[in-house]
This record gives sequence, C-alpha cells and structure tokens, in this order.
Amino acid sequence: MVIGLVGTIIVGILCAHCTYVMVKCSQKMCKTLNKPFLGYTETVEMAFLYCANKKFSRYASFIKASVEGFMFFTYYGVNTVYILLVASSLQNVMESHLHWDSDIRIYILITTIPIFLVGIVRSMKYLVPFSALANVLLGVGLCLSFYYMCQDLPPISSRPNFAPISKLPLFFSTVLFGMEGIGTMLPIENSMKNPKHFLGCPGVLTIAMSIVVSLFMLVGFFGYLKFGDEALGSITLNLPDDWLAETVKALVALAILFSYGLQLTASVDVVWKRVENKFRPENQERAYYLVRTLMIAGTVLLAIAVPQLAPVISLIGAVGFSMCGFFYPAIVETVIYWESGFGRWRWILWKNIALVIVTIVAVVSGVMLFIITIHSNGKTP
Repeated sequence: MVIGLVGTIIVGILCAHCTYVMVKCSQKMCKTLNKPFLGYTETVEMAFLYCANKKFSRYASFIKASVEGFMFFTYYGVNTVYILLVASSLQNVMESHLHWDSDIRIYILITTIPIFLVGIVRSMKYLVPFSALANVLLGVGLCLSFYYMCQDLPPISSRPNFAPISKLPLFFSTVLFGMEGIGTMLPIENSMKNPKHFLGCPGVLTIAMSIVVSLFMLVGFFGYLKFGDEALGSITLNLPDDWLAETVKALVALAILFSYGLQLTASVDVVWKRVENKFRPENQERAYYLVRTLMIAGTVLLAIAVPQLAPVISLIGAVGFSMCGFFYPAIVETVIYWESGFGRWRWILWKNIALVIVTIVAVVSGVMLFIITIHSNGKTP
C-alpha cells in the first residue's frame, strides 16, 4: 500500500520530467533549424546531426533506426495488449453468464473481426471520433469501477504496506505502461495554438500528469485494498457478475477496441515509410491497406502466442516505454548540452546517467520477469 502510492508518484514525476526534457529539446532543435515542429524520431536524429559536437553526427542514422525500432515495439505491443484486454473481458462475461469455459485464444479469434473493422481505418479524421467515444466510455467505466471498489472495504491494516523487492520490476513496468505516453506528447505540443502553454507552470503537461498520477493512485489504492493479491491484469475483471458490473466490462472493452486504430497508426507509419518505395505509385493505396491488414493479423497472432495479460504489459512497459520514455530523452539532452555545459556540479549529466541506469535495470529485470512468468504459466514469482 505504501510503496504503491509513493512509487506511483515517483514514476509519474520521472515521466513528466522526461517528457518536459524531450519537448524542451525539440523546441531547441526547431529554433536551431528554423523549423515549425519536429516529431519524436526527428528530434533525436537532428540532435545527433546538428549538435555543437560533430563527433555525434556519425551515430545519427543508427540512433534513428533504434528509436523507430523501439517505437514500433512499444506501440505494436500496446495493440497486442488491447486485444488481450478485449478478449479477457469477453471471456469473463461469457463464462459468468453462458458458462462457456473455453481457452482465451478462442476469444482472441472472436475479437478479430471487430478489431479488423476498427484497425483498417486509415484516415485520422475518421479515427478521432472513435477515440473521443473511447474517452467517454472509459470515463463512465472508471466511475462505475470506483462505485464497486469502494463498497465493503476491508481495513487498511489487512493489506501489507510493503512487498518483496522481487515485485518492484513488475510494479515499475506496469505503472510505466499505463502512465507513459511520450510518443504522443510532441504531436500534441506541435498542434497547440500556443505551444508555450504546454510547458508552462502550471502548463498542459503538469495538469495532465497530475490528473493521470492521481487516478492511478486512487485505482491502485482502492483496487488493491478491495481485492488484494486477487487483483487481475485489469481491475474490471475483478468486478462481480451483476448487470451493472458487466456493463462496466463492456464499456471498457469497447473503449479499448475503439482506441485500437489510433494506436496502430503509429506503428504502421514506421513500417510504411520503409516499404512504400518498393511499390509502384498506382499500387501504393492497395499496398498500404495490405500492410495494415498484415499488421492487424500480426497483433492477433502475437496475442494468441502469448495470451497472459500481466507479463505482456510488464514487458512492454519495461522495455518499450522505459527506452522511449527515459533513455532517449536522457541521451538527447546530454548530446545537446555537451558543449554548452551541464549546469552546476554537472547535475544534468549525473541525472541523465541515473536515468540510463534506471532504464538498463528496468529492461533487464523486465525481460527476465517476462521469461520466468511465461515459463510458470502466467504466475508471477
């Protein structure tokens, strides 16, 4: 209970700080290159190409490729988690009411058709209404979840305040998975009417992260107080089988389903940029939809191959979001300030070294935990 609350705040501060660093570096490179905006990948690449110390420029192409690789892994993995969340919710409802006890892989196959219908949509203007509807459904589902979580609560003393240190990697990577969104922050800042308001005090970033961290703390605190070690990968799966609780599960599942297409676009763009020149101009439209279809099928196959929700979330959080959220912002800031200095006592350099160490520990422990959990049939050690 204690480590969960304190740890959530610490991870939230780290996420907010690294996002601040990345946006600040992007603004600095835009000013240097006289460009209106730069995306995440472009910011990293330009920092290596045009920093004061030219010895870093030789690594620009490599660092760009690695960023694209981790961005693809992260957001493609998120889509796989979305399928598992929808399938788990469907399985929970079907087993409760129809007593249809079947492997989750069957439910993953059942969700393939609606996933495909949402995921095949290409135009952003058609995806935005889906995302808006998903936000509404999630909001309603969250309120109803709190209604159930706050009923008949046991005393706080009935839950442990501290967990074994072996649980920390799972905690860290799971919170990071849900809280980190650095890949979408730069597009938001770039599209604002007044981008200066993004990093102001209080700015959009501060307010948004404060809300996110507060919600995580509340869901984590009351969810664990209510269900203890029986808490599942999604708290909605712990809700009872009455009609209102099933409505919550359906709302959350639909919200995740409607968000699938928007999340898929990020990973599709990475792949399409690398293969589009292999097709003739007259065939590119059909080729794009073929690539998108194959990538949708890929997320379904990955979900079937590894159907355990919690370890998949942990792996993506530990590897993808720690690399994109902590490692690259630390590296970019170090490169940009290499010649101009790192402040008093070189605190920026030492801070970024600490972030790199945190990332390495998170990646190694996250991968090890994933392998151990998969070999133990989904049971976290």
